[in-house]
Amino acid sequence: MRTQLLSAFLLSAAFLPAQGAPATATRIDLPTGGTTVPMLDLGGRPMVEVRINGKGPYALLVDTGANVTVIDETFVKELGVDVQSNGTFQIDELRLGDVVVHGFQAHVFRGGLPALGGAAPLRGILSAAAFAGNLVVLDYPQHRVTIKPGALPAADDQRVFEYHPDEELPVIPVTIAGHVYRIHMDSGAPSGVTLPTKYASELPLVAPPVEVGHARTQAGTFPVSLATLNGTIAIGAYPLELKDVKFSDLRPGAEPGIGNVGGEVLRGFIVTFDAKNRRVKLERPAA
Repeated sequence: MRTQLLSAFLLSAAFLPAQGAPATATRIDLPTGGTTVPMLDLGGRPMVEVRINGKGPYALLVDTGANVTVIDETFVKELGVDVQSNGTFQIDELRLGDVVVHGFQAHVFRGGLPALGGAAPLRGILSAAAFAGNLVVLDYPQHRVTIKPGALPAADDQRVFEYHPDEELPVIPVTIAGHVYRIHMDSGAPSGVTLPTKYASELPLVAPPVEVGHARTQAGTFPVSLATLNGTIAIGAYPLELKDVKFSDLRPGAEPGIGNVGGEVLRGFIVTFDAKNRRVKLERPAA
């Protein structure tokens, strides 16, 4: 049966503004011991409740695959902020648990966010980079999100991975049937592993990919195909039980897409994101 994936397939890329440059907060107030809040589930994506400029709580998706924070235009009107001609506005104060982020720039998403279910209406996308200089811990097994001071150790390409200065979003190496691909680690995507379609010809597949739907981003609508791999998939020291791979040339803008690792894989890990040092860490919880 054909499945319509549409924008629900890849949320973060759909809302990443073309002019989006990472915003730097003027100040981040965080207790010495950090702060931990419940992780709500939005179709396999992590969601938290925040207060913005003293109002709320409001539900935002926590997204490692977005370098800017994006807020639905209807919600922006409720906040009563001044929106610039380029679609940006200032958030004076964003509070998540006991951490308060002061004075950073967000972008308006026009056209309405899709209805994706969840415990509360989705109001926008909170970039994990909003907390740069601190660690963002997405503990999927325990359903909690922690912001705490600190930095990740140097990359070992087994559990800690570093992405390059020219890579706008966090990228990790994924080994698929002996081939290594550097693809986005994207908490805003619910799927498992997605690769550009050009790689389907070099992988040992049980059968040719079959189209299962479409994904929509601001760059257009792209077919999505699915195939079963005759081989193994691993991220550093971690073998995955995943056997199916998606293929699509979806991308947020003019540049070619590089694929992503989404919630279907990340839900088995504790994911730590260090935006300042451009590193990510994956841990499997103790049995």
